[in-house]
Amino acid sequence: MEHNTIHSFVSAPAVISPRPYRWPHVAPSVSPPSSKQVLEQLSEYLTPPVSQVRPSKAQIRSGAYDRMSTTYMAVEQRPHPSMLWAYKACTEVIRNHSKSFYFSARLLPAQKQHGIMALYAFCRLSDDMVDEADAGGEQNGTRESATEALQQWAWTNHMPSPDEKNPVVVAWADTRNRYAIPDALPNELIAGVRMDLTIDRYETWNDLWIYGYRVASTVGLMSMYITGAETMDAVPYAVQLGVALQLTNILRDVGEDARDGRIYLPQEDMARFGYTEEMLLSGVINRQFINLMQFEIERAAALYDAAWPGIAMLPADSRVAVAAASTVYRGILDKIVASGYDVFNHRASLSMTEKVRALPGIWWKSKQIKTNMEI
Repeated sequence: MEHNTIHSFVSAPAVISPRPYRWPHVAPSVSPPSSKQVLEQLSEYLTPPVSQVRPSKAQIRSGAYDRMSTTYMAVEQRPHPSMLWAYKACTEVIRNHSKSFYFSARLLPAQKQHGIMALYAFCRLSDDMVDEADAGGEQNGTRESATEALQQWAWTNHMPSPDEKNPVVVAWADTRNRYAIPDALPNELIAGVRMDLTIDRYETWNDLWIYGYRVASTVGLMSMYITGAETMDAVPYAVQLGVALQLTNILRDVGEDARDGRIYLPQEDMARFGYTEEMLLSGVINRQFINLMQFEIERAAALYDAAWPGIAMLPADSRVAVAAASTVYRGILDKIVASGYDVFNHRASLSMTEKVRALPGIWWKSKQIKTNMEI
């Protein structure tokens, strides 16, 4: 079994940031040592999104920047009509595979929705290559094939052929180019997806954090290039939200992953609470398991809390969508608790009615972040 020992956290291209950014303090209770190294390397090559307009303080106070930013995005970042067929196909992918993500993305302006749908479809297609490998009969052979497919996919998603017919490839290449998304981010995501082909246990929270950063935080960072960001100080908050979302997915899917032979819960945490691998693979829910799940849920909740202020650093037309994604996914944690922590027989989720009912509160809370930021 291979464990994740990472020496180079991101494959950074030779791009120089226009100015050094200082990251806010990251709470050690949720962010292990590797997070600091990742953030330091990110600050060396991430550049402000092309949609970012640097306003004067007077424009920020008056709210003119929000209007100016929206106009800029609408004029400069709308996909060409010849590309709309590909974007429509991507929208169908997200509609069919993630109701929560689709619900949140629909709260964005139309031109931003296109880019987010293409990004998700790219992530979905990358992840499907691993799922198909695990579903194969001869696992070693199918995983080797999946590794080769991912290597080819990494190249294709950057350099599609002129006659490319796959709508996801077409839409994602168009999105990546129009929004100037740094190459290292999709590369890092694919590296994270590839980890599922060789790693099925995580010894420490530090190891799992790297996985969460690669497969989820990179998505948040790429989203930031599509939605825009009023300040690059939003980066560490996007990273924390990504890890929170991925940890939520892991807690929701403990039983499903166990049936596939994977245990994402850190082994050090399982040992701390006296819950064994044999218990997990047998679906045992006892006091040890409940204590373990409570510990991980509290960790995820702390990550959501730490990430929340970053929503204020997004353009006004993107805040409610990101706040909705954060709130809906965080609600999954409450559903896990309400089910008596039975993640072996029940898949925690929020109904559409619950999501819609939560919207007024999400909108109000997102407005409060803005008010607090301006005071």
